[in-house]
Amino acid sequence: METNIQTTGLPIEDGSVKIRTELFKRYVLPNKNLIYKLCINYTFCPGDVEDNYNEVLINFFKYIETYDPERSIQTWLHIVTKRFVSDMNSRHCAYNKRNDDVDVSQSAGSLIDEAEVSENCMSEDNYRLHYNDDILDALDCLKPIYREALVLQQAGYKLEEIMEISYQNGNLKTKNIETVKSRLFLAKQQMRKLINRDGERRKQ
Repeated sequence: METNIQTTGLPIEDGSVKIRTELFKRYVLPNKNLIYKLCINYTFCPGDVEDNYNEVLINFFKYIETYDPERSIQTWLHIVTKRFVSDMNSRHCAYNKRNDDVDVSQSAGSLIDEAEVSENCMSEDNYRLHYNDDILDALDCLKPIYREALVLQQAGYKLEEIMEISYQNGNLKTKNIETVKSRLFLAKQQMRKLINRDGERRKQ
């Protein structure tokens, strides 16, 4: 895992690069291990982890000035990384990849209320629009309760949110987050057996 942020090509306005560099070193670099772990947790295909990690760091560098020091840096980093990687998952695997770049300025200004279920572009209802046939076939092989948990996580929901949704859907008898973790583990384990890191069906 390497941290290599280059400032070449970035807009320079009144020393903003210098300011961003100082803020990046102060707030982001000390938490790079946290960011990397988040990329591992939220990236659908293991082969995309390094790319997502580098892209996340670049966007943090570009938009670090949007961070409000009065808020928790770990919470901000978590939310922005989760949303960014969730979108990257969709862009890597979707039929129609979007051309517009994602930047943290789109989500940096608003923190999620921990008591509410966050709004996401992908959901249980439309996830089939975001993945190719091989991934969809693999998802269809999962037990519905496993698929539900995995799709929700890929949409960017937190464990607590997945637990709440599964409970409301009648797929959890009690609000037990360990059950959610177990379902996610088993779902990912089976998905790795069915598709490779590029989201293609493994040859028998």
